[in-house]
Amino acid sequence: MPDKEKVKIPENIGIANPYALTEVLLKKRVNWKQVTNPQKLVEKTLGMSYDKLFDARNDSPLFAGLKYNAETSTMVRAEVPKTASAAFRAAIDVGGVAANDPGDFFEDRTELTDPVQGALGDCYFIAALSSVAWARPYAIAQKTRATGDPDNSDKLFVDMIEFYKTPPGTWQKVEVDEKILMNQVGSSFNYIYARSVDPGEIWPAAYEKAYVAFRTGVNPPTQAAYGSIAGGDPVAAMRQLIGLTPYYYGNPSMTAAQIWSTILGNSISLKTINPMVAWTYPSSPAGINYTTAHIVGNHAYSLLGYQVSGGQQYVILRNPWGTYEATLNVFNGLWVAWDTPYPGGPGFWRTVNTATSDGIFALRLDTFKLAYAGFGVVK
Repeated sequence: MPDKEKVKIPENIGIANPYALTEVLLKKRVNWKQVTNPQKLVEKTLGMSYDKLFDARNDSPLFAGLKYNAETSTMVRAEVPKTASAAFRAAIDVGGVAANDPGDFFEDRTELTDPVQGALGDCYFIAALSSVAWARPYAIAQKTRATGDPDNSDKLFVDMIEFYKTPPGTWQKVEVDEKILMNQVGSSFNYIYARSVDPGEIWPAAYEKAYVAFRTGVNPPTQAAYGSIAGGDPVAAMRQLIGLTPYYYGNPSMTAAQIWSTILGNSISLKTINPMVAWTYPSSPAGINYTTAHIVGNHAYSLLGYQVSGGQQYVILRNPWGTYEATLNVFNGLWVAWDTPYPGGPGFWRTVNTATSDGIFALRLDTFKLAYAGFGVVK
């Protein structure tokens, strides 16, 4: 692992999904594709304009549980004051919560686009989960066992998920049932935390539930337990998921060529074969405006590979919100990468349209170097 004096370890990366938090406050699921002006709805519901929401300096409700330290330009953990706004409170204390089983562990297969972050500042974990699902999909698996009376469906089975713990450097087994904490309004249940892009599929929620239990020791996890994991290290989260050695890289200390070489060294035919993530600064660095660039501050992204087009080099990234892609210096077109489940394994050419609204985008290398604080890999 690189020296901490040379690379700033991303210890409190975290911002909640504003669309999920808006749904929590509205107490209903929103079909965002049918909303005429999603930005206006988010601003009205969260009580803050877009140009302030995604910047940690502005005490945005999206950073509940964290606070910007102006002296060090870093994020520190902080209690949410009792006088905080409804949006702030909702990010840690949702009313009308009940445990509900909303579907099956898998509906089809493990996909990088499955995990969608909820109204909790654990983007570091959801980005890590997506990166592992992309580079090493067989690491995501359902392991179940029967636990009780077969006539009682509530006690029929649980899932066992393992996390790598350091110290002591061993795997810890965590058992959780598939009842997820959800916002109940009448007979309707709506997601609060992580969910899958596929309706009726719950593996991202189950993994998040197990991760909360792993981190806090509270099982089944309470709302307070969920809230306590806001902010973390996305590289460490990948290690906890897959158990490999972490490597951290700071963009300010590297040239664009060095960043490019490092990404290529962990990829085959345009796609990462080792899980990778990247993270941003708490606030816009000199030379770029996060708001106009559609880049989120103090946020973790999955790093999926690279692209070369028109003589320009691009880094492929995914926002764990499943939407809100960068718009400055991006490549909007088809990215075709060799999709293999492990180094040297069988594969196929996968086509991804970076112009669609699914959270995946291709950001020009020089802009990636400027806008992102660093990136990391486990291998």
